[in-house]
Amino acid sequence: MSKIQDTVLKRQDENWREDERDHRRVRAITNGVKNPGRPSVGNVKKVLETAVLVGSDSEEVRRKLAQHRETGSWAQGRVEYAFYKILLSMLLVAYACVRYAQYEYNRVKILVLNLAYNPSNTPQLIRQDVLKLPKLPKRLAAILETKPDGDVGGGVGGVLNDGSELVAWSVSAGIKHLILYDHDGHLKRNVDDFRSNVFHKLSKFYDPSNVPKFAVRVPQWNKVYFNTPGTETGEARKVAIEISLLSNRDGRETIIDLTKTMAELCAHNEMKLSDITMKLIDSELTQLVGHEPDLLLYFGPSLDLQGFPPWHIRLTEFYWEQDNDQVTYAVFIRGLKKYASCKVNVGK
Repeated sequence: MSKIQDTVLKRQDENWREDERDHRRVRAITNGVKNPGRPSVGNVKKVLETAVLVGSDSEEVRRKLAQHRETGSWAQGRVEYAFYKILLSMLLVAYACVRYAQYEYNRVKILVLNLAYNPSNTPQLIRQDVLKLPKLPKRLAAILETKPDGDVGGGVGGVLNDGSELVAWSVSAGIKHLILYDHDGHLKRNVDDFRSNVFHKLSKFYDPSNVPKFAVRVPQWNKVYFNTPGTETGEARKVAIEISLLSNRDGRETIIDLTKTMAELCAHNEMKLSDITMKLIDSELTQLVGHEPDLLLYFGPSLDLQGFPPWHIRLTEFYWEQDNDQVTYAVFIRGLKKYASCKVNVGK
């Protein structure tokens, strides 16, 4: 390990211990709405009441109304004001209807896809699906969303279960490298529980006496865990898949720590300014975080990278299903199909 990497890892470890709570993701303000992305009649009603019944507090509107009073065209101004409010309300209603129809269509499509693509914990069926594809990603990444504890599949347990599902699908598809990203780092903190979940999930897909071996890598801690706790033997290091666990600490903050480290080394004459090149930065970030994935899956209603390492998605293909909020095999296999049909053009 180079001195740069060693210094960055120490800095990351100190920051992780000092301000771990400060880096938890702040969710969007939803005014108590459980699922703000879902259209509802109640939301439309509130918007219409605000637009039609509540007077405007705009200074510009007040000024124009005052001018109409002075010029004697008060009635005309009131009519125009009411006309534009009604027009705005009609546009809001039209948009709400279109958005609601789009939402219901997407939900029905996702439901049909889930019925059509249902491997039933059978690796042979998954293998049949991917054998039809001309190519597969060498490295697959997925962003996992932490749902509220009260929801189905919510809390830390839901993240662990979603991650183990993706591992089982990836092993069955023949993908050798999987990157799992969750913003708050729940997978990292519960790495032993995650390893146990992965083992139990693979036991359902394969014979319990012939469960594929796996390795869990945590780049931030520079550690690699093999299989379940207590089974880290030399033979167990021959793995079928390598799983990397990332969080927001591996994104922009790693780039900042790397920049500070190189600046300090240059200030102490331990590194020359001419030594800092794009090739060096790319090499260090690859060692600190990992290689760039070929395909990134997001299991949410709209694409939200949530601080995923920006340096590692320059040539990455993205896939998500609009209005979806579950980790499903349908999104997984459709993402692989999209990647198989895409063409990546790398510039000179």
